[in-house]
Amino acid sequence: MAILYVTGLGRGDPGSLKVLEAEKYSKVRTCIFHSAPPALKSCLQQRSYKVIELEEVLEKEPGETLKDLNGKTAEFILDILENEKEAFLFLPGRPWSGEALLKELRPRIDHRKNSLEMINGEEIWGYLMEYAGKRSEENNSARGIMLIDAHILEELRDPPRCDLIILHPCSRQLISLIREHLLEFYSSDHAVNILQFNPEGALSLYRTCPLAKIEEAGVFHCWTFFHLEPSPLYTLGDMAFLMEQLRLPQGCPWDRQQDHNSLRPYLLEETFEVLDAINNGGAAELCEELGDLLLQIVFHSRLASERKEFTLWQVVDGIARKIYRRHPHVFQNERVSSARDVRLKWQEIKKLEKGNKGDGFTITPGLPALMKAQKVQKRAADLGFDWPDIQGAINKLVEEVQELGDAYTAGNREKIEEELGDLFFSLVNVARFLKIDAEIALSLTVDKFIKRFRYIEKQVKLHGGDFRGYSLEELDQWWEEAKTLEKEEKL
Repeated sequence: MAILYVTGLGRGDPGSLKVLEAEKYSKVRTCIFHSAPPALKSCLQQRSYKVIELEEVLEKEPGETLKDLNGKTAEFILDILENEKEAFLFLPGRPWSGEALLKELRPRIDHRKNSLEMINGEEIWGYLMEYAGKRSEENNSARGIMLIDAHILEELRDPPRCDLIILHPCSRQLISLIREHLLEFYSSDHAVNILQFNPEGALSLYRTCPLAKIEEAGVFHCWTFFHLEPSPLYTLGDMAFLMEQLRLPQGCPWDRQQDHNSLRPYLLEETFEVLDAINNGGAAELCEELGDLLLQIVFHSRLASERKEFTLWQVVDGIARKIYRRHPHVFQNERVSSARDVRLKWQEIKKLEKGNKGDGFTITPGLPALMKAQKVQKRAADLGFDWPDIQGAINKLVEEVQELGDAYTAGNREKIEEELGDLFFSLVNVARFLKIDAEIALSLTVDKFIKRFRYIEKQVKLHGGDFRGYSLEELDQWWEEAKTLEKEEKL
């Protein structure tokens, strides 16, 4: 049976190596670090220990996550242990079972029927927290301190509103992943204070550099730590707090007057403004409009919270759990072979959630007709009721045009309405085959018509007349001019 001694070396000064002098460890000659401080490495080599630095042997693979790298590190350590039979794994401070690497190692060691023993060292987190606390006092920004292991940094999913200390950013393989994740919450020029315990065991500021350039910062080893002051980004929690303030008696009179019903027009308006930004705007406009839409969700959640019905966090929790349940092929071990299988599984799970009530054609009431038609057709297609290819849908469209013509010739008003509906339905089906959203396509065409017709109105006004003074041919000429200007992006 192989034994891995997980050994805490406190502040990493040479004096911490006294633990190796115990008779029990006299035959252990292999020392594993992520990356060893030069003074410790030199001291160990002088005593004829074999020093293995994981940074030198582990390379980051394309698409690899922090979790992947942590698992690969654990496997590599165990492979070393198989050959050496006994080894030290050195960690800073006083190791605890919750550390990311140890959480990966324990079940793997048990599976291989090996043994893991912890050797405690001096606790060092107090030194780090004292440093961060002093910086907060200097900057008058005390909001607490968060310590997180670099290997589980992906579990940081909100902008930190407190000082952040990252433990174990001790290999170059980690740094690019750390930078990439932190850029979601901090600007590229946000200052990263790189802290290290020096050979005498004192915590000092090694250097400060912009987040975007931490890979260029220089020496990283096990006694290196990153410190970042609070992110300037507001969070969803801040949004909830702002809305709470607006609804207080001393808050905003307009916001205090609103209820679910009065906010309905704004919810609809903001939704369409998001769609318009997707169709016609840039990234900045879409970002702004999504924020306006989010405000509506926060507002409605606050109204419900005041009535003790539900909170914003229950809204977030509910949708997160729903996403998890309805994607077993992503979050569990279920397999699917196509997007169609995903949709069928989604509907199956949805039906179970609702207690098997309803059927495959339960559609949200109040949807626009084109959107409703496309959803119904997609549901039918998922169940196998569909044309084999688009040609069948096109032939049906031609047939419906002919039947509308026949109904018009016969002069039957009710039949004309029915056939016109069939024609719309068939046209939506063609759009579905082409993977085009019929509602959006028609909306874009309406917008295009409005833009061109405004050009005609402008020309009529410039020529000093009104529409009654111009023939259809003259108006159509301006229409063609509008089309030309549109192609040249001058309209």
